[in-house]
Amino acid sequence: MFKFIDGLPQDVIAVEAIGRVTHKDYQHTLIPKAEAMMAKGPIRMLYVIGNEFIGFELEALWDDSLFGFKHWHDFSHVAVVTDHAWLRAAISMFKPFFHGEVRLFRLSESLAAKDWITDAKRAGAQ
Repeated sequence: MFKFIDGLPQDVIAVEAIGRVTHKDYQHTLIPKAEAMMAKGPIRMLYVIGNEFIGFELEALWDDSLFGFKHWHDFSHVAVVTDHAWLRAAISMFKPFFHGEVRLFRLSESLAAKDWITDAKRAGAQ
């Protein structure tokens, strides 16, 4: 499931993956909120995948891929916070193909990830 993280700027969607992430989680939670935000312009994303994360349903991985391809120009910055080696490897592999800036952080760097995604818009304008 997804748990939204509050307290960040209006153009930042911040979410934590907990337990098993399902097709329903994407279709009824993440995608509608992200697309509503994108209607106002590009957004930034903080995606935390911590120790309580179990995995993705196959359909959820498909949803993530389709959503990413459909909206790859709508994300200006993405911060992914995880210690899962396979996720870090996958993100590193696809990072060069992504339109916006993508940075990986470890769970111990969660505060740095929040700081970066909050300041990313200003830093990108310099």
